[in-house]
Amino acid sequence: MFWRLAAILAMIFINPCTKILAQERDSIFLTTGQVLIGEVRDGQMGEITIDEIVFKMMKVKLYRIKRIKTYRRFKIEMKTKEKYYGVIKESGRDGWVDIVLDHGDTVRTPIVDINLIISLEKEFFKQLHGNLSAGFSYAKSSDLGQITLSSNVKYVTKLFEYQLAASAIESIDSSKLSRDREDAGLFVAYTFKKAWFVATSISYQRNLELSIASRIQEMVGGGNKVFVKKDWQLLALSGLVFNNEKSTSGTNSGLLLEIPLIIKFDFFRYRHPDIQINSTQSLFYGLTQTGRVRYDSNTSFSWQLIRYFYFTFSPYANFDSQPPQGNSNFDFGLAVSLSYKF
Repeated sequence: MFWRLAAILAMIFINPCTKILAQERDSIFLTTGQVLIGEVRDGQMGEITIDEIVFKMMKVKLYRIKRIKTYRRFKIEMKTKEKYYGVIKESGRDGWVDIVLDHGDTVRTPIVDINLIISLEKEFFKQLHGNLSAGFSYAKSSDLGQITLSSNVKYVTKLFEYQLAASAIESIDSSKLSRDREDAGLFVAYTFKKAWFVATSISYQRNLELSIASRIQEMVGGGNKVFVKKDWQLLALSGLVFNNEKSTSGTNSGLLLEIPLIIKFDFFRYRHPDIQINSTQSLFYGLTQTGRVRYDSNTSFSWQLIRYFYFTFSPYANFDSQPPQGNSNFDFGLAVSLSYKF
């Protein structure tokens, strides 16, 4: 009786373990000979993220990968702007992969030519990636050191890209908190053709130096991935912007219409040192207020310190030819922070 009970318990224990061991997992073979086994999450700008069974979450540079194979469907976007949907398999050539498409055809390509990888079969939270930053800053508005906080989160699906960003520069003087500069916004883009997309966004801004207590801004438009190269990419978009401003004196502007021209630039280099540059340059031409021109510049330089932590240097500038109260029309500053990227 004892041995029969022991045998039954052993089968109960061994059966699920066997299923776990037999479960198919993604594999990344590095040029150093190391093999990473787990679940490939996503990839962008020269990196692939894998949830490794031993080392947990890891980011792997594409140029360090010799072979890779997955068992789930991905959206793969190339540096040539081509898009494929299928499974990534090993190629017979080091540094290359075979993309087995949904309809059965196979595309063979160098690994480093992949610009974006998005899993089409995973949970919501596993598709989130971004950064959290905290540090110190200098702003023209106060002429003193301040605290800066910022966050940027992206969520990408087969056709849509969502980006939520927020930042704040605050100072404490005589035990009072001054909210000198704030930005928060949600950007949504829908890709409908090779490099073309339509987009919409809603954002909130505050800038005491330019006499803006609050600005609610909505945009509808579209754009193009103008350049997608090995180490950098450039996007351009335009459309129509709807604004409503409240000045620091309490005056409300009513509805304001503007035409925007926005340029987004991303550069990455992972070979000693690990450097990333992200820059957004925005020009707004007023339709309701004839002759009004606004310009926003936000740039971030990041150096990797250890694994997920980066030292970030972020200069910014804002110009308004017709600020609400006509006091100052130019603001600038820079923030130095420690960033955690996930």
